[in-house]
Amino acid sequence: MKRTPKFDKAWSESIAMLPAELHQPLTDAIREYQKTGAGPAGLHPIAQCVFNLLKPVIDRRAKAASYQRRRREAAAGVYRAPSVVEAGRLVKQDRKYIRHLAKRCSLTHGQLKSEVDRVSSLLACNGIDRIPLFLYKEYLEQYIAGNTAPMESGPPSAQGPLAV
Repeated sequence: MKRTPKFDKAWSESIAMLPAELHQPLTDAIREYQKTGAGPAGLHPIAQCVFNLLKPVIDRRAKAASYQRRRREAAAGVYRAPSVVEAGRLVKQDRKYIRHLAKRCSLTHGQLKSEVDRVSSLLACNGIDRIPLFLYKEYLEQYIAGNTAPMESGPPSAQGPLAV
């Protein structure tokens, strides 16, 4: 149930009012229930009564702690996409990708890096604050493909199977 058991001062004061032989078994039962969630077995009826009165408080605290733990774990697991500027920097630093894209689009590295800056500013102007890297690369490739027309050198049949 709960990772760190809590024992209220009011509980200690209430248990102190019981007969001395019930103090330790009741205290052990409360701590055991907080750690494992297993109910006590063989408690004296008076101690069982006190335990039953404290059980809803223990359960409520354990449930709240569980929700809080889940929220923390979910927040830690959330992937935060880089800002548009950071994504542009990361793309510029990816030498293998830049080489591949430069060969494919027949651009120099300087031209390609200026295109990265242009795409970053376009995305920022359109209100896109954060973007995953793979999506940034898709936008970059689409932008380059739309802004670089193939140079026509000769008849369409000489340009290859994709020429129209």
